[in-house]
Amino acid sequence: MVSSEHPYAKELRIASLAVKRASVLTKSLSDTLVETSKTGTQIKDDKSPVTVGDYASQALINHAIKINFPGDHIVGEEDSSTLKDGSEEANALSKRILDILSEAQQRTSRSTEDLGELKFLNEVYESIDLGNYEGGSKGRFWALDPIDGTKGFLRGDQFAVCLALIEDGKVVLGVIGCPNLPEFISSNENQSGKKGGLFSAVKGVGAFYTPLFETEDFTPLKDQQIIKMTSETSPATLKVVEGVEKGHSSHSTQSQIKDKLGFSTTTVAKQTINLDSQVKYCVLAKGQADIYLRLPVSDTYREKIWDHAAGNILLYESGGQVGDINGEPLDFGKGRLLHSKGVIAANKAVFPKVIEAVKSVLSDSN
Repeated sequence: MVSSEHPYAKELRIASLAVKRASVLTKSLSDTLVETSKTGTQIKDDKSPVTVGDYASQALINHAIKINFPGDHIVGEEDSSTLKDGSEEANALSKRILDILSEAQQRTSRSTEDLGELKFLNEVYESIDLGNYEGGSKGRFWALDPIDGTKGFLRGDQFAVCLALIEDGKVVLGVIGCPNLPEFISSNENQSGKKGGLFSAVKGVGAFYTPLFETEDFTPLKDQQIIKMTSETSPATLKVVEGVEKGHSSHSTQSQIKDKLGFSTTTVAKQTINLDSQVKYCVLAKGQADIYLRLPVSDTYREKIWDHAAGNILLYESGGQVGDINGEPLDFGKGRLLHSKGVIAANKAVFPKVIEAVKSVLSDSN
């Protein structure tokens, strides 16, 4: 258990408080999606929507890291260049960002002593741009996805605020805030319980869950729920999580893999849960699903490290295993991208069988 003397005790507390604050901010926006989609959306070069929530979430989390761990670097998804071009759109977005930051900081004022406060636009821009580190295999840095699953966020569905600490290329701590995630998920249709979960993992300590919005304060790990993956191997009861967006993964290939694993064609649909973002890792870690398939959509596509770092340690600490399509562990020390293809995660009991099925299906298709 993480005591106050644990080497990552402060990191865990600050990361948790920052993710909670960003979750309050992003949840508020997610609940007013019509307004957000009309006034707060830009289009990145890759055509995925970027909202004011991305910028504001990154600004406040980067600021919290900088004032608490000034020597640490940050690999973040966004930069402020488009906000500073002087255009009418950029000025309107900047004003909106400052407004929602102010509102979120007021609503989480008990955390301000730990997390600091952003009051001026130049501070916001500087804070966003702290995320420009290139990563690497040496030293210590944070990987941040301020809103993972932007399309889910825009339609009021699943998204996550994801923060991980990486030392010498290895993930040692991860915190994921899931503002819209129900407590219980058994299928696409059957989801219930309180919405909002905070998931944390510390290397060698374990994986933990606590409600996201019950308290503004940090909940010590001794008061959080320890979570574990299943050891299920039967295709009759295994559950698979996949992305919602077809552009992110090859759904047809994934269907062939499930067939190879022995899933019944009559029940496979009910055993497949479609979720945006690193929420998928959280559902696995909690024991509500067993396998995560994210097959490459092209030979050249590479995953970003911020899309998987926090989920990676959450899976390992809950008793799971994560790899690429060959079963090799993901390497977070090669820069801002993973230099491997695809992401496969599963409980340890079934992981080898899943990799075997993946290799078989992919070799047949080549």
